[in-house]
Amino acid sequence: MSFIFNDFENFAWYSVVIRLALAMLLGGIVGLERARLGRSAGMRTHILVCIGAALCTLLSAYCISIGYATDPLRLGAQVISGIGFLGTGIILVQNKSRIVGLTTAAGLWNTAIIGLACGIGFYEGAILCFAIAIVTSLLFPKIEKLLSQNDRYHVIYIELVDSAKVNSFYDTARSLNCGEVHKIDVTSPKSTNTGRIGINLAISISKGCSLAEAKNMLRKIDGVEFAIEV
Repeated sequence: MSFIFNDFENFAWYSVVIRLALAMLLGGIVGLERARLGRSAGMRTHILVCIGAALCTLLSAYCISIGYATDPLRLGAQVISGIGFLGTGIILVQNKSRIVGLTTAAGLWNTAIIGLACGIGFYEGAILCFAIAIVTSLLFPKIEKLLSQNDRYHVIYIELVDSAKVNSFYDTARSLNCGEVHKIDVTSPKSTNTGRIGINLAISISKGCSLAEAKNMLRKIDGVEFAIEV
């Protein structure tokens, strides 16, 4: 496949255009999938990261071409480590029990590597990595969902009408015969009603019971306003 790109592996102006354009295209498509799911880092963020990484690599090559004695991979190495700071801002902990943003942060890091490959002229690697990233983002969630259908571990958010009900709820929830309670965390209520208190309950559902049955049991406990899976 490499012979297809042989004419674009020099440092001519059209090679620079193709490298940056390819970085914009591949990064944008990866980001489009994230934007479709409503993630904070979407199409524009991925494009900027990808073309920035590509230009960083081109800058190293340009410095060498005009006579500077430097390591051509030094700037690229800083991109690989520096993109972690951007990824850290995307990873969030919701309700003290659920971490979100890991896939988006990993996608940004991967997009930066694709940009470096485009910048250095390693088109085959960039396109292959892009293809794997797209397949992973689009296909693997369906596989994960299929495999997790038999997963008995769930986190359920419960809202109590009064903070005075916490102790009695704790005792009753522990005695349910529909599953084993692993953890109970008190958190801020989702509703705006005064006096309410939220609880995140981590539970393993018993084989003879369903998630719906467990939530119905929790809703019947005194003081529970509603119970939803998170």
